Amino acid sequence: MGIDYRHPSRDSSAPGSHAAPTLASSRDWSRIDNIRAEWPKDSLDPAADLRNYRQALALYDRDDYPAMKQCATLFASALAHSLYGDGILRGDDLPNTVHKTLHCALCAPPDGKTFADNAQRAARLALTIMRENGWQPPAFGGTNPFFEPMMTDTGNRMLLSAAIAPPAEPWKGDLRAFFAVAPTPLTGPLPDPAAARGAEATDRMYGTLEQAEAGDAASKNQMEGMSLLHNGDQSGALAQLSEAAKLGSAEAMAVAGDVARDLGRNDESRSWYERAADAGHPVAMYNLAVLAAQADDVRGAAHWFQKAAEAGNVEGYAALTQLGRQAGDSAAESHWARLGAEAGQTFCMTRHGLLLAKFADGDVPTIRRARDFLEQAAERGDVDAMGLAVSVNQQLGDPARGRRFVDMIIRTGDAEVIDRLRRHGLL
Repeated sequence: MGIDYRHPSRDSSAPGSHAAPTLASSRDWSRIDNIRAEWPKDSLDPAADLRNYRQALALYDRDDYPAMKQCATLFASALAHSLYGDGILRGDDLPNTVHKTLHCALCAPPDGKTFADNAQRAARLALTIMRENGWQPPAFGGTNPFFEPMMTDTGNRMLLSAAIAPPAEPWKGDLRAFFAVAPTPLTGPLPDPAAARGAEATDRMYGTLEQAEAGDAASKNQMEGMSLLHNGDQSGALAQLSEAAKLGSAEAMAVAGDVARDLGRNDESRSWYERAADAGHPVAMYNLAVLAAQADDVRGAAHWFQKAAEAGNVEGYAALTQLGRQAGDSAAESHWARLGAEAGQTFCMTRHGLLLAKFADGDVPTIRRARDFLEQAAERGDVDAMGLAVSVNQQLGDPARGRRFVDMIIRTGDAEVIDRLRRHGLL
């Protein structure tokens, strides 16, 4: 199959196509961000793109150029979701669709020369999904033979090299170098809520101090109450905090609730928590949920844990995950674990990673997402996540990467997790 490198066609009219921006000739196609720029996340529609996928399956057997040209774009619109982690194709459907997309993109045109832009774009996407999942064939430094016959054909190899080259310099395409680029973590660095809470608390303290020095009565009472609390005078502290709370300080309301609870004044504690929660204080919402849970009011606990989580206290997501697990509600457990994991709550990161790996059914992108969450939780010291990180790296065929987490576990001295690894032959 020949290609016309001088005048590549500019066809993006196929049904289901996504408009692509004009790209500079120096664009490095080995960078996943540049592939994502051709398939922006906000242009992807899961329902519509699944319909595109089914339409392409129906057209695929025609195997003529017009049908293959249309299929390339339709299949690619479904593949593109995998650039952002949560793809819409599962199990064997993903590698098979990569294969079909490449077959369609490489279909010989009537003039025997033109390699259409939409075909090149679909091919780049398929090659990227292949690399991100470690599916490159041995001829290109990998171990997966599934794509090798297609990709080692001389004409196909030339076309695919051109697809990842600068448009004006097709001879510069290097498939081996393209596949040598390491896969990109699918989640990116997650926030650490514990660190953020510490910084926020410090900022609030200095803000209150500045307001007290400026003459604000509520801030003066609050700072005096905190000073008395620091010196062990809980009753005196509660009196000062109560005054600050009456003047409208939500922070003082929440702390007054804590102090009243420690003094055994439970009704007063609940009253302050309720006032602070009504004023939008996330920790007070969480504490109300704990009180409800202690009273076996599961519905009330779930309500306030959710309010707390949505107000920014991500510990609420962890509690909701546990409530779902205790109730045997796997859908709720999975939902809250995912939200908590994405918000950076460490327990949820571990639980979400475990659930992803448990139900992945061999789906490599899903197992990679699980690994991303588990490894980040392990880095924060979660021993269960360390053990699971070892396991998922074994599943992904990368025991050397998992070895780092074995060493972490050994350093913790956690006998139970060490024994578990030993029983599974991972230590």
